[in-house]
Amino acid sequence: MLTEWLGESSIVGMVLSGSFIAKLVLLILALMSALSWAVIIIKTLQHINIRKDNQKFYQIYLNESSLNQIKKVSADFPYSAFASMYSATYQEATRMSQRIQRSTPDINENTSMLPHFSQQLQRVIEQNINERYAFIENRLNILATISSAAPFIGLFGTVLGIINSFQSIGTSGVTSLASVAPGISEALVATAAGLLAAIPALMAYNYFRNQTRILANTMRNYGMELTNRFEWIVHGQLLGSK
Repeated sequence: MLTEWLGESSIVGMVLSGSFIAKLVLLILALMSALSWAVIIIKTLQHINIRKDNQKFYQIYLNESSLNQIKKVSADFPYSAFASMYSATYQEATRMSQRIQRSTPDINENTSMLPHFSQQLQRVIEQNINERYAFIENRLNILATISSAAPFIGLFGTVLGIINSFQSIGTSGVTSLASVAPGISEALVATAAGLLAAIPALMAYNYFRNQTRILANTMRNYGMELTNRFEWIVHGQLLGSK
């Protein structure tokens, strides 16, 4: 079994007996493949943690009536985009409510400021969504780069290998297929390695991009729900009883 893997006719044997350029190309592709799989594992764990924390926090958000208590438990969900949005919105709503109450005691005038209050909350929520989106999308450019570059790097190694094979034909004068086949086989290994590095990276990139879009839409829907809840509280009680 070991001789089958390490023999000159095996893939491993061709790699070990290849030229320096061929080994360098394969090394680069191996590093790119390892990097892409590291990113895939990191992003998978990240999305799992985000979904898990979002679900747990959202249940608390629905079942808990005290805004202050929700704010306290939001720190327990560091991966939750919902918790981050709520914390930022709560702080802005509290700050604006206190400023409104200090500015005038007239409740009618305070209520007339509700549209401005709503717009300010929406801006805070949108800013938080953009920040979380950038965080979730982080490292996806690595997968995109690997999926695009790896096939061309493999093709580069293949072209160099084929050039060397034809040069050896010109030098030796032997034109039989048996004399050319080992060099061409060695060259094609680089193309296969490039595809092995690119295909998982491309599939993972498309999957995570889709998951990021879904999460962004979910955050925007939650942002509208969050705005409505704070508007209702501020309009009725200006956060006084909460």
